[in-house]
Amino acid sequence: MLVEGMTALAAAGGAGIVQAAGTDVWTALRERVARLLGRGRPEGERAVLERLDRTQEALAAAAPGELDQVSGRQAASWQTRLEDFLDELAPEEQAQAAGQLRALLDEAAAPEAAASVRAENSGVTAGRDIGNHGGAIGRDFAGPVTIGTPDRPTPPGAAPR
Repeated sequence: MLVEGMTALAAAGGAGIVQAAGTDVWTALRERVARLLGRGRPEGERAVLERLDRTQEALAAAAPGELDQVSGRQAASWQTRLEDFLDELAPEEQAQAAGQLRALLDEAAAPEAAASVRAENSGVTAGRDIGNHGGAIGRDFAGPVTIGTPDRPTPPGAAPR
């Protein structure tokens, strides 16, 4: 049986896989998850890739009103797979695999990778979600607008990105 921290990591992994599906980070995440869970065996990696593809297909095919339910089922399924994977490992392998999974999730949630732009219905404000890095940045477009990120603002006089 897994310790609570490993179970939480598996839950975060399941949610991270589902959140990454269909985004710019999906291809890299998909390959790394397959390598990790396939344990270097080509047939194991192929099986994981097929499951990941089915996850992406299920999410893409979900009707807007069903997306939350489909996402929840897919995240729970991946959580179970990750728990089983971690539980089958020897303690030293488990620690190493957990570190690899944490690194993979951190990279997928980096501000540049996880950022999504959204506009409010009012048309007056817009924001940028910052993934798991603390809230959102918003701007009222009534005044001058500076486009950039908190850690790399656009220099004065430079063209916006």
